[in-house]
Amino acid sequence: MNTAEAFTLLADTDRRRVVAALLETETETTTIDALSERLADARRQDDTVAESDTDRFERTKIGLLHDHLPRLADHGVLEYDARNGDVVLEDATDLEPYLDIDETTVSIAPQNE
Repeated sequence: MNTAEAFTLLADTDRRRVVAALLETETETTTIDALSERLADARRQDDTVAESDTDRFERTKIGLLHDHLPRLADHGVLEYDARNGDVVLEDATDLEPYLDIDETTVSIAPQNE
């Protein structure tokens, strides 16, 4: 995977959180419901919109099933089974170096010495 593809995949906060969650688990395996819950919890902290926990969970799960998981699977990052709910990390080595970039502040202003 080239750098542009990696940045495109990681441009979305939910996809970054999915990859990070899988990398943090010892077995690199989880379920769609567990990922949905984790992402919904993170969204609750980020959201300014009042939304019930159930609605947030369902919206998050739909996004995972119809967008994020297929996109990551198409790039060989993970495999998932929508029927039984399993999600397995396959190969995120190309993405790992970029996961912390959004947490780093970069200044492009000239420095006065």
